[in-house]
Amino acid sequence: MSEQNPHGNSVVVTRQFNDLDRFAQAIKPLNIKESNQLSPGGFLGTINFADFGNLKFTHLYQNHTAKATGIKSTDDISFLLAFHPHLIQVISHGCAVGKYDIFGFDSTREVDTVVSKDVHLVMASVNRPTFHTLCEQMGYEGGEKVLKYNALTLHPSSLRPLKAFYQEIAIMFNTQPSLLMQSKMQSLIMEDFLPLLINTFGKNAQKRQHILKPFRRYSLVKKAEEISRSYRDKPLTLQKLCEELETSSSALSCGFQEVFGISPMAYIKIQRLNGVRRALTNANPNTITVMNVAQEWGFWNAPHFAKDYKEMFGELPSKTLTSNLILVK
Repeated sequence: MSEQNPHGNSVVVTRQFNDLDRFAQAIKPLNIKESNQLSPGGFLGTINFADFGNLKFTHLYQNHTAKATGIKSTDDISFLLAFHPHLIQVISHGCAVGKYDIFGFDSTREVDTVVSKDVHLVMASVNRPTFHTLCEQMGYEGGEKVLKYNALTLHPSSLRPLKAFYQEIAIMFNTQPSLLMQSKMQSLIMEDFLPLLINTFGKNAQKRQHILKPFRRYSLVKKAEEISRSYRDKPLTLQKLCEELETSSSALSCGFQEVFGISPMAYIKIQRLNGVRRALTNANPNTITVMNVAQEWGFWNAPHFAKDYKEMFGELPSKTLTSNLILVK
């Protein structure tokens, strides 16, 4: 569903996706370059988006754990909150994001996020000049330095009003999206939300911040990811990976469990399966076969590959490929 206010340029959009790449590419104002599904089964994601000009809200939900990398808009500063019954279900730049954490506000830093299944993310993106002007008007200085931290833990009582506002926006998206199209409601949200956000962020910026720190082995995991990409179509064992990293298998396994919740070799296999799916989604079924693509990603046994692919994505690779037939006719 997409609606536009006849009295302005404000837009409210709700979209559902059964493909992770298309879901990720539709997330605004971010520019997601690559996304990988990490838990098995058919994908379903929902994006709710409202653009009021100087303020945008994005509500994201996905039914599977996924990793996303990309770049942020330099025109906006985005502040994200995660909603989930468990304490830690989001990893940002190797940092575990808890229920009292706000993150994502360093626009110079790339997107590097792992989001567990069934997590609701709500992102408020504020026009950069508008944000800094309001900060000055409200007497908060030094905010630019704090933005570089990208994530902060706030005191529960300080975060509570802001979190409640985020939740109200998510509820309106899901139950009364037409309200968000009303100019009066937009004005109320702008008048109430922006001072609340800046006051909450500004007060915490003036205090001794609780800055989130990455897992100790996060850099090791990043290096392992880089090495695995260079072995895209070649066998790679855990022993070989550890030798190149000059580390132990236990240290590497602990690092992957912290960041992704799975073993290094399971992650590499899933990463390759996602690569195959991405290639099949963009391939011409009249000129290429499933195994042509699979072999480019190191899968040589057709029956085993087909079984693994279906377990991961809920459909056979042949179905993914032939779904493009209608697009190339």
